Amino acid sequence: MEQRIKGLKLNKRLMFGTRFFIELKTLNAVIQLFYLSRGLDLGQIIYLSLVWTVTSFLCDVPSSFLADKFGRKKLIIAGIFLTSLSTFLLFFATGFPYFVLTYIIGAAGYSFFMGADHAILYDSLKEVGDENGANRVAGKYFSSASLPKVIMPFVGSFIAKSLLPSQFLILIAIDLVGTIISLIVASFITEPKIKKRQNQKSNLLREGLKLIQSDKILLKFALNKIIIFQAAFVYWRVYQVLLKNVNMPTVYLGLVYTFFQGILFLMFWNTEKVQNKLGKMNFILLPQLLGLFAIIASLLTSNLIILFSACVLLLIVGTIRDPLFLAQMQARIPSFNRATATSTLNTIKNISDIPLLIIVGYLANVNINYVLIVSGILFLIPLLFLRIKREELVV
Repeated sequence: MEQRIKGLKLNKRLMFGTRFFIELKTLNAVIQLFYLSRGLDLGQIIYLSLVWTVTSFLCDVPSSFLADKFGRKKLIIAGIFLTSLSTFLLFFATGFPYFVLTYIIGAAGYSFFMGADHAILYDSLKEVGDENGANRVAGKYFSSASLPKVIMPFVGSFIAKSLLPSQFLILIAIDLVGTIISLIVASFITEPKIKKRQNQKSNLLREGLKLIQSDKILLKFALNKIIIFQAAFVYWRVYQVLLKNVNMPTVYLGLVYTFFQGILFLMFWNTEKVQNKLGKMNFILLPQLLGLFAIIASLLTSNLIILFSACVLLLIVGTIRDPLFLAQMQARIPSFNRATATSTLNTIKNISDIPLLIIVGYLANVNINYVLIVSGILFLIPLLFLRIKREELVV
């Protein structure tokens, strides 16, 4: 029993390491330019996100149903394996159909991993009696995704500064090695217990939907989080082309990642201190306002310093609130179907992504500024219709 408790307490560090190595993303600093070099246009790059969304929609709930039934650790390992496979296929991918295949495999792996990772963290804390530390642990866990991106994308942009095919292959190889290390680390995770209800054959998906329908505040938290992420995400899908169009040097595309991931790492690592300093309500509201102002600035100027700063800010605000929102949402979900309820919320996001990405993919080939306008509208929606109230906070 003592050994099990030690293993459960070690889970947060193992999950940190697992996420760290799977998130090297050395290619990300120039990934849009990599796609263009392999024969895609800007609209197809965005439609790849649509492929990702549809695949995630099809995989999310079934994968988390299996996690709740058979264990989260197995789903995490399966997700990392599929991520490794999709990364390996990038060595040979040329043209839109081949990239669709890599995205289907990668999205399936992501769906297996996400939801199960949050659930295994929270239930590990709960089993050792430390669930009140969920906000702090969530912040440090999210920082594990940011820390490697402080350095690796800048390294990637330096390696691929001439955008040569051989340089892209080096970046893919680095990312592949990272996923293999992540797989090894994940094998040491201890599976936490899942509270099960006696004498009841529950339909976990139905339970997840019923929970969301009965808890309107949970749904509002989810929608607020989803829409702000989407606002930043549609910008992220075109920002490298946008900055390259105004003659931003390739190495500076890597510096974008260094700045925004470095700030995210520090904010995630110290999320409780930052929230206490600003106040949770300000921590929720300020990123929405700053994102809107950054979009307006990007539309009104071609100054490289302003565009660089606005880019960093926009990439930060999409996820900086995640530890707070994760803690608020997980606290409202029972442990017996925590992974399924989390993925049900992800399904809501995926459904809303489909029409959004179809529209944005079309607009990107017409005028890239239209994508920025869509992003600005998305930042406005939570400000006008989905404001979080102080009394709705539970942790």
